[in-house]
Amino acid sequence: MLWTRIASGVVLAPLFLALVYLEFPYFHLLMAAIAGVMAWEFIRMDGKAGLKRRILMTASTLLAVALMSLGQPIPALLVVAAATLALVVADQVAGRKGLYLVQITVVYVALPAISLLYVMAVGGSFSVFWVLAVVWATDIGAYAFGRLIGGPKLAPSVSPNKTWSGAAGGLLCAVLASAGLLYWGGGQHVTGGLLALAGGVSMVSQIGDLFESGLKRRYQVKDSGGLIPGHGGVMDRFDGLWAAAPVAAAFCLILSGGVQTW
Repeated sequence: MLWTRIASGVVLAPLFLALVYLEFPYFHLLMAAIAGVMAWEFIRMDGKAGLKRRILMTASTLLAVALMSLGQPIPALLVVAAATLALVVADQVAGRKGLYLVQITVVYVALPAISLLYVMAVGGSFSVFWVLAVVWATDIGAYAFGRLIGGPKLAPSVSPNKTWSGAAGGLLCAVLASAGLLYWGGGQHVTGGLLALAGGVSMVSQIGDLFESGLKRRYQVKDSGGLIPGHGGVMDRFDGLWAAAPVAAAFCLILSGGVQTW
């Protein structure tokens, strides 16, 4: 399984990075493809939504991403809100009281895709590369430190294999990756503030990983899908990135620009 994961990464990572580098429209089409597949996987895991609901939620996700790709963030967010509200109201009308995880499908899937498109819009491909560097370094560091050191479990009831040493190692690797990319790739002076921002994105990405693990445990599935050999589904591969994306977008909004201006 490890070698299958590595082989998939060797093939897919350069393609992913190339599409980021090419920016519009290639990166935007990539986000639409990932979001569409993730929406379908999420609904499929739940197993209770009929075909019409699956199509509606996937279409709403794609519409929101399309609007953001065309530079319309407010309409994109309104589509996310309207689709989510429609799901809640439909369940209430049908007599299904309470709130269900499947109702947040469009928020969970579309909002991070919109966020990454916003990061691209205000900071270009370099800012997206920074987010990827932080998230991927977190994944690699957490796996390596967790295997080498082990120790107390981070959240055994959710993900038995994750350890506190892995979480700390992922955070350390993320900060180092951020510093290296900013200094050698962007020619920026690396400050404590920038390292703190990288640490924040790293921690949120790990929370996203745990959240997706919790979803799979709740629905009693090993993987969200089988599209990516060695990794499972698209949700399995992009859970950390999808959690980190809104935080990175918030940094871009608050700090008025991409990572080059922070």
